[in-house]
Amino acid sequence: MMTDPRRYLVRMLIFLVVVVAIAALLHAPLLRAFMGNPALNGVILGVLLIGIIYTFRQILRLVPERRWLTAIQKTGKLDNRQTKPVLLATVYAMLADQRQESQLSALSLRSVLDGVAARLDEGREISRYMIGLLVFLGLLGTFWGLLQTIGAVGLVVGSLDTAGTDFDAMMTQLKGGLDAPLSGMSTAFSSSLFGLAGSLILGFLDLQLGQAMGRFFNELEDWLSAFARFNDNGPAAGDGGVTPLASGMSEEAARALIHLGNSIAAGEDNRQRVLDQLGNINMTLAALNETMTDDRRLREQLAQLNAGIAQLSVDLQDDRGRANSAVVSELRALANAVNKTAGSRVTRQTKGG
Repeated sequence: MMTDPRRYLVRMLIFLVVVVAIAALLHAPLLRAFMGNPALNGVILGVLLIGIIYTFRQILRLVPERRWLTAIQKTGKLDNRQTKPVLLATVYAMLADQRQESQLSALSLRSVLDGVAARLDEGREISRYMIGLLVFLGLLGTFWGLLQTIGAVGLVVGSLDTAGTDFDAMMTQLKGGLDAPLSGMSTAFSSSLFGLAGSLILGFLDLQLGQAMGRFFNELEDWLSAFARFNDNGPAAGDGGVTPLASGMSEEAARALIHLGNSIAAGEDNRQRVLDQLGNINMTLAALNETMTDDRRLREQLAQLNAGIAQLSVDLQDDRGRANSAVVSELRALANAVNKTAGSRVTRQTKGG
C-alpha cells in the first residue's frame, strides 16, 4: 500500500502554525524591522509565500499519482478511462504497451525509474531556487544597506565643521547626520533577517517535500521490482562472465531471444500435451475396437440364433403337418369303420324283418 503524501502536509501545516505563533509574539519588533525597507522586505515575503504555495502544490501533485498507482495495484490492469499520470508517464507507457512482456529487464526498469526520478527532481528545482533566492535577496539588502551606510557616513564626516569652536552645534549636526547611516543599517539587517528566516522556513518545507517524493519513489521502485528480471546479469557460457548486453547484443535482441526461448519451451509443453492426448485417443480407439469385436461376435451369435429359430419353426411346421395328416387318416379310418359298422347293422335288421 502506497503511503499517503498528505501526511507530510500535516507536518508542514504544524510547522507553519508554530512559525505564525512565534511571529505573532514578536509582531512589534518584526514590524519595525519590516518598515526598515518595506519594498525589499515585501519582495522577500512575497517570494516566501510563493515558495510555500508551490511546495504544497508539489506534494498535492503526488496524490492523484498515488491514487492511480494504488488502483493499478488493486485491479492489476490498466484502465484507459482514468486520467493519465504526469509524474508516472513512463510507468503508464510501460503498462500501456501490449507488446511488453510481464517481466522487465534490469535496464528497462532502470530507464523507467530514471524517467520518474527526473520528473520528481524537476519539481523540486524551483523550490530549491526559491530558497537560494531568499538568501540572495537577504544578502542583496545587506549590501544595499551597507552601501547606504557607508555613503551616509562619508557625507556626515565630510559635513562636520572641525574648525568651529561650538562643540554642541557640531554634536547636533553629527546626531542629525547619523539618521541616514542608521536607516541603511536597518535595511541591511532587516533584509538579512527576513531573507534567512524565509530560507529556513522554505528549507524545512522543501525537506518535507523531498521526504514525500523519496518515499513515493522508493515504494514505486519496490513495486516495479516485481516486474524486473535480473538474469541479464548472469554470466554467458564460455565468455568469462560477460553478459549478452555487454558483449554487444542489444536489449531488444536479448529480449527477442528470451521470448524465443519461452516460445520454444511453450511449444515443447504443447507437444507433450498433444502426445498425451494422442495416447489417450489410442487407448480409446483400442477400447472401441474391442467393443466392436464383441458386437461382431454378438451379431454372429444372433444370426446363428435366428437361423436355429427359423429351422425350429420349419421343423415345427413339418411336425404339425405330419400330425394333422395322421389325425386325418385316423379320422378317415374311424369314419370308414363307423360306416361299415352302421351298414352291417342295417343289413342284419333288414334280414331279420
